[in-house]
Amino acid sequence: MTTHPVKPLKRSVGFLIGMCLLMLGANLVWISYSSVLLPTLVEGVMTEGKGLVVGLIGFSGMMLANLVNILTGIVSDHSSSRSGRRTPAILTGALGSLPVIALPALFLIPGLKSIFLPYALPVIVLSYCGMQFFTNVGNGAWWPLLVDLVPEHQRGMASGIQGFMTMLGSALGILLVTLLNEKGQALSALLLIGCIFTATSLVNVAVIRGSDRSAPRSDHISLSRAVRDMFRVRTRVAVFFWLVLAMLLAFMGLNAMQFFARFFFEVYFPTISPDAAFRLMGGISLVVTMVAAIASGLLSDRIGRRSLLLGSMFASAITTLFMGLTTNFTLFLSMAAIRAAATGPLLAIAPALAGDLAPKDEAGQYMAYNNLSTGLAGGISSLIFGVILITMNKATFMILFVVSAIFFLLGGIIFAVKVTQKELDARIKSAK
Repeated sequence: MTTHPVKPLKRSVGFLIGMCLLMLGANLVWISYSSVLLPTLVEGVMTEGKGLVVGLIGFSGMMLANLVNILTGIVSDHSSSRSGRRTPAILTGALGSLPVIALPALFLIPGLKSIFLPYALPVIVLSYCGMQFFTNVGNGAWWPLLVDLVPEHQRGMASGIQGFMTMLGSALGILLVTLLNEKGQALSALLLIGCIFTATSLVNVAVIRGSDRSAPRSDHISLSRAVRDMFRVRTRVAVFFWLVLAMLLAFMGLNAMQFFARFFFEVYFPTISPDAAFRLMGGISLVVTMVAAIASGLLSDRIGRRSLLLGSMFASAITTLFMGLTTNFTLFLSMAAIRAAATGPLLAIAPALAGDLAPKDEAGQYMAYNNLSTGLAGGISSLIFGVILITMNKATFMILFVVSAIFFLLGGIIFAVKVTQKELDARIKSAK
C-alpha cells in the first residue's frame, strides 16, 4: 500500500492580503494622527511648548498602546469564544475606534466650538489615547495570526505583504490627510481615518472566519490573571528578547520624527508648506519602503533573515546621520529615499523572524512582546525627542538626527552579538 506525504498547508495570496488589510487601516490611523493631526490640533490651541506637549501626549498614548497590546495578546491566547481566539478583540477595536477618533469634533464644529474650546487639550488627549487603546486591541490580536494561520514557509511572504500594507496605509494617510489638513479640514480627516480602520478590520474578520479557532474552555483566563502574567512566560526564548531589544533601538531611530516632522519642516525649510514637504518626503519614502519590504520579505524566505536585518540597521544609521547634515531639500529627499530602502527589511522581516521564534501556544503573548519594538519605541522616542525639542531650531534638530543614528547603530551591534545564526537555527529547530 502506497502512502502519500501530507502536503503542508498553504494559504492563498488572496487570504494573506485580506488578513493583512487591517494593517493598512491601523497604520493609516497611526501615522495620520501622530504625525499630522496631533501636532495640528495642539498647535491650534497653544503656541509655547507645543513640541513638549505633543511629545508627552504621544508618550502617554504609546505607553497605553503597549499595555493594551500585551494584555490583548495574552487574553486572546486563552479566548474560548465561538468566533475564535482573535476575532472578538479585532471586532472590539473596529467598533470602538471611530467614536474616540472623532472626539475633536466637540471643538472643531463651529456650533460647539465656543462651548468646548476651553477643554480642547483634554479632549485631544482623550481622543488620541482612546485611538491608541482601540486600534491596539485590534492590533494586539492581529499579530498572533502570523503564527496561528500562516505556515512557516509562507511567513516571509505574509510579513512582506504586511509590510506593504503598512507602507500603503501610511502613504495613503500622508497623502489624504495632509491635503485635507492644508484646507483646514481636520475633522474630515479624523472621520476618514476612523472609517477606514473600521472597514479594514471588518474585512479581516470576514477573511479569517472559520480559520480562527477558539482555545479550549479549560484554557480560559481572567483579565486579572492576564495582568498578573503580563511578563511571565511558560517557555523562555532568550534570543527572541534580544531580537526585540535590537528592533526597539532601531525603531527608536526610525520614529524620531514621528511626532515632529511638521515642526522640522517649518524650521529647516521655512519657504515650503510643512504639509506639502511632509507629503513629498513621506510619499517618496513610503513607496521606496514598500518595494523594499516586499522584496526583502520574499528574499528572506530563500536566503535567511539575519543578514538582511543586520545590513538594514547599519545602513539606516549612516543615512540618518547624513539626513541631518544637509539643508538642501532635494538632497534631503534623496537621503530619505535611501534610508527608506534600508529600513524596508525592518518592517518586513523582523515580524517574520519573531514569528519563527515564538512558541506556538504563547503566540499572542510573544507577538505582543514583539510589538514593543515598535510601540514602546514610539513612546520613548516621543518623550526623548520632545525634551530635546523644547527649543526648536536647527541645532536641536541636528541633535535629533545624531541621536537617531546612534539608536540604529546600537540596535545593529546588539543584533550582531546576541542574535547569532547559531541561536536562531537552534530555536527554530526546537520549535519544529
